[in-house]
Amino acid sequence: MARYPVCSILVGINGTGKTSFVKNILEHTVNEKNRALIVTPDPAEWRQVEEVSGRNIATFNGIRKIIYHSGAMEEIQNYYSNGMLIFDDARVYIHAQSDDFMQWLQIRRRQVGVDFFCCFHGLTQVPPVFFTFASNIVLFYTKDNIKRRAEYVDEADFQAIQDAKARIAKKVESGNPYYYEIITLDKRFSLKT
Repeated sequence: MARYPVCSILVGINGTGKTSFVKNILEHTVNEKNRALIVTPDPAEWRQVEEVSGRNIATFNGIRKIIYHSGAMEEIQNYYSNGMLIFDDARVYIHAQSDDFMQWLQIRRRQVGVDFFCCFHGLTQVPPVFFTFASNIVLFYTKDNIKRRAEYVDEADFQAIQDAKARIAKKVESGNPYYYEIITLDKRFSLKT
């Protein structure tokens, strides 16, 4: 894990490879001495990963999951630190969180030592506050109108996102449905895959 925890946003429609990308990161990063917590809205997802909740969030090593429920984010905020935090299918629950949790997630991540990866189906589903703190965008094929997020992203970064979106569409059309590009928004923290 990086000394300064990073925020990576993964964007793409269903079946483009976001979960496989995250699994690859976890495979190469997490072992019995460190940890990752996956937040998922569906018990059918991440079936091979053991579930954890409550105070147990504070003490496990390895990879665990928590099924999103009312109070799950408070449990994470109260007990989770020093690890990776994966928000799978984040559009289902991130938008409903309190400002307090979002502040913890975005601003306090350095103090609690949390790198996080948030998976969305389109850039328009990403809450605007994420763009202020995002280190990287991992862009897969998406069909949404990204211009609706132009005011939240630096002009040069927005152009890079638009250009990448066009290249990705061409790759998908030519038969590569899992093609993605990484756009580094904070040049201090480029994501290595």
